[in-house]
Order: sequence, then C-alpha cells, then structure tokens
Amino acid sequence: MTDSREVNPPDWSEVERVLIIMAHPDDPDFSCAGSAIQMARQGIEVTYMILTNGDKGNHNPLVTRHQLILMRKEEQRKAAALCGVKDVLFMDEEDGFLRPTPEIRKRVCREIRRIRPQIVICNSPDRYISGRGYINHPDHRNAGLIALEAIFPAADNPMFYPDLTNEGYPPHNISQLYISHGEEADVEVDISDDLELKIKAILCHESQFDDLEATEKRMREWGGEEQEDGSKRHFERFQQLDFRSRPRRGPRGDSKTSQESKS
Repeated sequence: MTDSREVNPPDWSEVERVLIIMAHPDDPDFSCAGSAIQMARQGIEVTYMILTNGDKGNHNPLVTRHQLILMRKEEQRKAAALCGVKDVLFMDEEDGFLRPTPEIRKRVCREIRRIRPQIVICNSPDRYISGRGYINHPDHRNAGLIALEAIFPAADNPMFYPDLTNEGYPPHNISQLYISHGEEADVEVDISDDLELKIKAILCHESQFDDLEATEKRMREWGGEEQEDGSKRHFERFQQLDFRSRPRRGPRGDSKTSQESKS
C-alpha cells in the first residue's frame, strides 16, 4: 500500500445494498469477507457476483470439470451464508479465460441496475504482480475491468441498453466503488473481531486446499499488524472512488449530484 492518501474508516451511513464482483468462488472471502460480515451485521444487503465457474481451480485428475463446478458453487454458497450474505450470483464464464466482452459487460450492468447497490466492491484491474513471489491471476484483473466498464459508462447512462430499461431495469448510479488491492488504499476496515469468521468462510472452500489445518495456521499470520501495545490487528483495505458529490447530467442536460438522483 502506498501512503499518498490518508486512510480512513468506511462510511456506510446511507448504504442499503452492496454488490461484490469477483472472478472466482473464494475470491470474495479472501478479499473482503470481513467487510461483508460487518455490512451484513449492520443490516446492509450484500450480494456476491462470481464471474467464472471456477472449473480450473483443482489439480486432481479424478475430479471432473462438472463435479468441480458444482463443488465450488456449493462451497461459495456455504461461505456466503456464514458471512450473512443475502445472495450469490454465478455468471458462469469459463475460468482462466475471462475477458471484458460486450456480452459480459451487459450481463453485469443488468445486475447492477436490478440490485441497485450504493457500493460495488471489485478486484483491481491494474494488479499484475505482488511482491516477489506472486503473479496475479488474469481473471482477477479482467474481473475488475469488467466491473468498471459496467459501472461506467454503462450502468447510469440511458443510451446504453434501452432494452434493459424496457425490462424494468433503468439506469442506476452507484455512490462508492471499493477496489480491493488498489494501488492507493484510502479506506480500511478493522476486521480483527471478525477474523475467525472470515477464516471459517475461507475454509469452506475445501477443494482449494490440500491441508486445511496448515492453511488455517497460515491465514492467522496473514495481514496482522502489530500495534503499540504489542497486539495485532487485521485489516481489509480498499481504494475508494466516491461519486456522491459528482455532477451528473439529467434528461435535459440539467446537472445533478449522485445524492440528488434517485437510487
């Protein structure tokens, strides 16, 4: 994380619905389950959108592609239920080959207009590597790009997809965008009190781990930051884009802010 911005706690005071858009089953749990838990506890409706079917996430030749898809969906539903997530949407794109096509952009835009979230959380479209030992999965980057392109310019523009408006899904303006693993994180959520539940959610994805006990031990060591009193706190951080005061164009060109527009 770079230190070019001041880091603040989140503002969810006017948030009723959140849509979390990620590439694979298990991605929301690693990236932001702690935040999802706290949002749900506050009465916010949280929805996970999983863009791919996760059919490449196993090296066991005895597990068929169809079995793995069903297994990973069930694992994600179980993890989401632990976190208090309202719904999980599976978009069923092929794992490993996710691309920002016009087709998937429209499908994601449709769900944004249907759910009408105030906050969207997504992957970073810019993260290629991390440190000296991790290459970011291309699906993660492309999931972020798909989310961004669905939000702008498509979701709030009536000139995009008039057929969706005819279906009952008119344009929608989100208020905030949280980018997980963003270059300039400026929002942090202290998930220390919910770390145990986040770990339980991650461990629901049994198909992804050879040794659950070793995985659990390793996860307890991730992200802990030592405080002045010697204790450790755990955080999820995001780069925030705040659209709440951004001028928008009305139907005759009149300028409105996001707060003035109906959700």
